Amino acid sequence: MIKIEDNLRSMQPIIYKQLEKTMKKNQLTHAYLFEGVSGTGKKDMALWVAASLFCQKPIDNLPCKECTSCSRVLKQVHPDVIEIAPDGLSIKVEQVRQLKAEFSKSGVEGQQKVFIIEDAEKMTAGAANSLLKFLEEPNGKAIAFLLTTAKQRLLPTILSRCQLIHFRNLSKQRLLDELEKKELSNQQSALLIHLTNSLETAILMSQDEWFIEASKIGYKWFIQIVNKKAESFIFVQTDVMPHFKERDHYLLAIDLLLLAYRDVLKTHYKVVDQLAYPQHSEQIGNIAEQFSGEKLSYSIEILLQSRKKLESNVNAQGVFEQLTLLLIRG
Repeated sequence: MIKIEDNLRSMQPIIYKQLEKTMKKNQLTHAYLFEGVSGTGKKDMALWVAASLFCQKPIDNLPCKECTSCSRVLKQVHPDVIEIAPDGLSIKVEQVRQLKAEFSKSGVEGQQKVFIIEDAEKMTAGAANSLLKFLEEPNGKAIAFLLTTAKQRLLPTILSRCQLIHFRNLSKQRLLDELEKKELSNQQSALLIHLTNSLETAILMSQDEWFIEASKIGYKWFIQIVNKKAESFIFVQTDVMPHFKERDHYLLAIDLLLLAYRDVLKTHYKVVDQLAYPQHSEQIGNIAEQFSGEKLSYSIEILLQSRKKLESNVNAQGVFEQLTLLLIRG
């Protein structure tokens, strides 16, 4: 319990203080919509608030951190804290009907009930409309937490009946600290914090062999280009295209090059904070001495224009080959 409070206070200090004040005043509303990217603490925040409602020895309406009720809520085994998540690709109407059936029952250990709906944006239209009844006619002893990464996909009627709380993206330093706690290497973490601000996504990427190989290919391609190697053009056909096969992959390939060029630009101007490729800092430093700031800025502009072409579904191989030639000749 102490750990989850410390993490929430550190990750989302404004929201933590806001909800702490609300809990102390006993002014929790019947439905909350926690919105933000994955890995920003939405689920843990919902569980922490839920613990306060079931705590056997609350301190100023806050959870005591010691009783069995607090422990069971946080371990997600409390019978009166009910969670639903997508069954396959969506949350189906049958799941919400079962949830509504729970609304009408008394709690196993009291009157209080808490409902946590993960990926709420994945409710089917039928499921969303079915949920509206509870939101429109709330039971005073039931509180719902809807968690989402895409509130724009929720029905306006649902949005209007929930208190919206936006969870801010983690700062790069905070994300780096969290990844280090997960025992990721510094070179892994450094690249990941420049590609995502979601802790969960970063961890998944660190375990993905495809991504690990992609990062190696991206940096090798960058080195061939800055060294003006003729084979960098052939490298697109022999290494890049066979590995990067989907639209998201193509965009990642550009991003990997962009991060390398930005590392060089930051090193050139001696404004280095956190390199994306710290394991290559010496090599990046040598490259920074070979290029002017104007040349590096031009290269980054070429990459940004290439990324826009990919977003418009221009043929990826053609884009990669063209940017390679422009960067070599520029």
